[in-house]
Amino acid sequence: MLENADVQMAIDAAKEERSDRLKIDAEWVLKRLAEEADADIADLYSDDGDLQPVKEWPLIWRQGLVQGIEVDALYEGLGGSRIQVGQTKKIRFSDRVRRIELIGKHVSVKAFEVQVSVTGLDALAERLERAVKDRASDAVCSL
Repeated sequence: MLENADVQMAIDAAKEERSDRLKIDAEWVLKRLAEEADADIADLYSDDGDLQPVKEWPLIWRQGLVQGIEVDALYEGLGGSRIQVGQTKKIRFSDRVRRIELIGKHVSVKAFEVQVSVTGLDALAERLERAVKDRASDAVCSL
């Protein structure tokens, strides 16, 4: 069905309508990627260096920049005399480099394109050029 031109046009129209309704377009995506790439990790910490409660984080961090948080309690002592003396907090961040790569692709930076080098094409190009000239001169001769 996807090869049917009418079906494809209907799908494209529905996608465009959805994008209009949600106000999501290339500009929105690029702006969002830029905000995420520029987000400052210091915004997650208080002045004393402790991790702030999640509800106090800037919205951009709460919307997907952090993939997970792991909190481990640290104890001293054994059994009933065991007391918590601290905790470690580990944060897993989403891939910020990937965001920058996507921005680069959007603005045609070309910094992330794969370069492929193929040898032997010069000779092929010369043969094709000669073939085109020969064909053109054959066409002129037959006139």
